[in-house]
Amino acid sequence: MKFLLWIIIGAAGLYLVALLFVYLAQRSFMYFPPKGGIPDWFLSEHSEQVLPIEVQGVGTLKSIYMPPPDDSAPVVMFMHGNGSTAYEHTVHLEAFRQWGIGYLAVEYPGYAGNPGKPNERDILRTSLANYDALLEKGINPERIILHGDSLGAASAVHVASERQAAGLILSAPFLSMQAMARKQMPWFPTSLLLKDKYRSDLRIPFVDEPLLMLHGDADTLIPYTQGKALFDLHHGDKTFVLIKGGGHQLWNTDMPEHIREFVAAARP
Repeated sequence: MKFLLWIIIGAAGLYLVALLFVYLAQRSFMYFPPKGGIPDWFLSEHSEQVLPIEVQGVGTLKSIYMPPPDDSAPVVMFMHGNGSTAYEHTVHLEAFRQWGIGYLAVEYPGYAGNPGKPNERDILRTSLANYDALLEKGINPERIILHGDSLGAASAVHVASERQAAGLILSAPFLSMQAMARKQMPWFPTSLLLKDKYRSDLRIPFVDEPLLMLHGDADTLIPYTQGKALFDLHHGDKTFVLIKGGGHQLWNTDMPEHIREFVAAARP
């Protein structure tokens, strides 16, 4: 009997240690910023501008900006996922240039040499500050299209709930970080442990921009059911594209063509 009691006490102790570890180390599981700043080769091979943006509580961050070719062309504000940088999405940026539109590729705190450390509050502040920087450059909301991929989709939903835009594109989004944590760690009380919750599910009902959502049915990182659940909470004009055989990275599928058509339709 005493042996069984010691087993129970030991198991409880290990569980509490695991809880403490998850709580303290959770952001190291969530964000994977590549080291180093924007490389010289990127700046020499492309004509983008490095745009300094002041973010409250963080400092001056650098995003990547390509001005639109004329006063009527749309501008895509692109928000990337947790394991890459803005400059690494060269195929996205090249496609935007070929389509004859401008773009602002948002860079987060702690990524690509930026100051700060990634966390929900500062990433969402950064995304809003980037949007406001476009307004300061004379880009009207009717020309701004928000595009978020993976973790960046949560930022895009947040911006769309706080600002006006011509459209919202989400690729491989999750319903909320809480929903993802419940899926990945069902044995922990993740709703209590999570510091960064990214409640897109609570924000998207307040989004009235037309929505294009794309998700791969073979995405093993964020199941398409998460995206579909988020899609169902949007009450406006919307299109859901399920890409057969598509994994978490979708640019090598027919996703770019869907995005190009959506951007063209939103052109003022």
